Amino acid sequence: MILRQTTLAACLMVFSLAAAAEPAADRLFFFDETTQRHLALEKADFGNTRVTVRFAMDPGSSGIWTGGGMRKGKELIFARSVNEGEDRGAYFIAEISESKVVVGFKEGQKEPQDAGINGTYKRASETRLLQLLKKEFQAANERLTTALKNASKSWASSDRAALGLWKDQWPVMRQRWVDANLKSAAARAADPRAPQQKPAEPTAEQWLKTAQATARGYGFIEVMPDPRTGTGWDGEYDDFGGGHASLRLSKDGKLRVSLVSGREEGQEASTLDTTVPPEQVRTDKGGVMTAEFTFQDAEAVVKNKPARFRLTKLGRYLRIEAEDAAPYAGSGWFDGVYRGGPVPQE
Repeated sequence: MILRQTTLAACLMVFSLAAAAEPAADRLFFFDETTQRHLALEKADFGNTRVTVRFAMDPGSSGIWTGGGMRKGKELIFARSVNEGEDRGAYFIAEISESKVVVGFKEGQKEPQDAGINGTYKRASETRLLQLLKKEFQAANERLTTALKNASKSWASSDRAALGLWKDQWPVMRQRWVDANLKSAAARAADPRAPQQKPAEPTAEQWLKTAQATARGYGFIEVMPDPRTGTGWDGEYDDFGGGHASLRLSKDGKLRVSLVSGREEGQEASTLDTTVPPEQVRTDKGGVMTAEFTFQDAEAVVKNKPARFRLTKLGRYLRIEAEDAAPYAGSGWFDGVYRGGPVPQE
């Protein structure tokens, strides 16, 4: 049995709207109501200005574009953020006033590529931002409600037990994801163990993270399993919020299990690997498939109580139940309902 830390591959960076330690003028927000795009300007290192655009046509979307450049007065010339040595692509110019930002291509470029960020964004105060993000959460929640209603009719009968279970678990699972992702990088660096203080009223960041969690929820419900997905153990399984399970049943009856918990965007994911002996992999008279096992990291200096796991197949979905698994899940968890996918073809 092996416990290892892996880096969570994050193609989406966090669009943080938390109250910042720096003065309010160091971070400005703008909004394009027609296309539902949010733009943030934030002071960065060495006199640069960071530009973040979040595309929210789908409520709760985490899709963003990030860039940066030097601001001179009311003019900012910038390009996308890339790793060292990579091409930054087209350059843009932002005309900034007290009431709006107008983004267009910098002149003199040959066929610059449109990144979907050009246009006019109106200034959004902290109060306006709060209203916008609350409204975005409400729209995401309405879409989830519709998705669940449609799923009750469209999901295969063999999968519907998973749907009912997911609905029961959803309020707790959503709050877990929100709590995990509300921690700012500054707070984590200062003291990772410090409890997060929750204000009496939701902040803009809380509305954003709740909307994003809800978007993950309706995405989970709307996307059906790949048609090639079987009802056996073998497959790749994903839950709504960064959890993954890889299962393979060998000819000798052993079940190889790899569980990944990567709940915080941009942070390390915890991975747990083990093999379940054949006698613990069962199918009862009703056809219900289960696998039970315990796990303890043999290489750990400080020994934790063994974690207990129970896996149950629900059609093409997988339920994971875990007890005493917190030491092995980092800041996340393994419990939940996971949507199945086929074994990748080599």
